[in-house]
Amino acid sequence: MGNPMTRRPVRPLGRTGAMTPLLRFLAGTHAEALAIVWPAPHAGFLALPSARRHAAAILLARDLELNEIARLVEFGRDGDVAKHLMHGQAAGGLMKSLSRLGEILWEASDYNLFLSLFSDENTAQVLRHTDEIRPEQLHLIRRLPVLLRVPKILRHIPDSKGAVDDLAEAFRLAVRMRGKDQAASVARRWERAASSERLFDMAAEDLQPVRFGNMLAPPDLPPAFFRVGDRKTLEQVALEFRNCLRDFTSDIAAGHMAVYVLRDGVERAVLALRRDTAGWRLAEAKGKDNSDLREETLRFIVDAVELAGGRTGESSWVLARRLHEHVCGRCGPAHVPVRETWEERLMLGSLWD
Repeated sequence: MGNPMTRRPVRPLGRTGAMTPLLRFLAGTHAEALAIVWPAPHAGFLALPSARRHAAAILLARDLELNEIARLVEFGRDGDVAKHLMHGQAAGGLMKSLSRLGEILWEASDYNLFLSLFSDENTAQVLRHTDEIRPEQLHLIRRLPVLLRVPKILRHIPDSKGAVDDLAEAFRLAVRMRGKDQAASVARRWERAASSERLFDMAAEDLQPVRFGNMLAPPDLPPAFFRVGDRKTLEQVALEFRNCLRDFTSDIAAGHMAVYVLRDGVERAVLALRRDTAGWRLAEAKGKDNSDLREETLRFIVDAVELAGGRTGESSWVLARRLHEHVCGRCGPAHVPVRETWEERLMLGSLWD
């Protein structure tokens, strides 16, 4: 019987062919595998259009023989190459977009992100009309809701992760305030912005209440919680937890804040909710002496608040102010707090807004 087929040709002592400095520079982590398919001086690979070279790098991660990859990228029609890259799906304009990825090959994870975004027709339309595509752009686009991934909005997006995250959060809150059926309407309004300043100010405007006079009652949390309803109880809770809750007596009395105590669970906790234009917001949750809570306790609290109609995250007032600062040369730059972990994204600790 013949020798079994292997995905990559076997080299003596497991060594690959020689790689020229140019290939190392252009191909990076892909250079070793490419040097097997196109040995030094790699003329066959270097002569390919840049779109075909990027296609070869993408296909290296697929379950294909190396000689099959070589035949496809050297002699396959654009449509056939594109279908291989998109796992059989039609992908008009993909090869042309690949030609705009630059001369240096990307990391596999960035290629995966590019293809994932290209599989969405709205985003693909943007990529087809982008003169120069870079991984940093794609990582910013991915952070936006799909309805905001349109040319008229993307052209006004600053090259800032914080600004993009704040715009995405503003859209989420605007839809929460108006209803999911109004999401497309909000996005279309933002498309009419003629500048970055106008886009971000529109987003801030949409964080204002739609109607005045609607006074939302505090959330009705499960029986594991009890709500502080008078000054005497507030003072007792403040003494038990040794915190500054009594400083907020006026806010609680005016209905701007609600305080609850988690009495059933692994640990006791006190939490404060602020009334916000986008709904009651979990503003703080602490144990005795303002100690941090265990993750399981915090998750129990968050689940209870959200199930009762409350929310977590940034204050709409703070977010609206920061949206303007992101694009205003006089007011900015905006300070964006660290929010990499789940706990940080809850944005707890904002009690005074």
